[in-house]
Amino acid sequence: MMTSSEGSSLLAARLDERKGRLLVDVREDITSTQVPELRHAMMQILEKHGFDSWKALYLDVRNARMIDSMGTNWLFAESVRLKEHKKSLVLRISSPAINRVIQFAGLDKLVTVKFRRRKQTR
Repeated sequence: MMTSSEGSSLLAARLDERKGRLLVDVREDITSTQVPELRHAMMQILEKHGFDSWKALYLDVRNARMIDSMGTNWLFAESVRLKEHKKSLVLRISSPAINRVIQFAGLDKLVTVKFRRRKQTR
């Protein structure tokens, strides 16, 4: 069963119970100005869906063009929170720049990164 929920204007979530995934789409860049709202929206999503009906949180950041140090720190904090609940974090990335930031920060050692470069349309 697939259910929907709105976290905020920055995040949208849906639960895929059949596959045991909580799918969260990030609609903007992950920067210091967005992190407080991202943190609040993620907490709302996790409160709404709980931790019982899914095993992995798929965070789709393919719409983001950039991530700064505060954004990277937020991803680290989310990965720690999920590990405390015995859940995994999977990042879906299409930006080579964001992929480099994730690797440079070492976040790729803590979470699963699914990097697929988007085809250029221009």
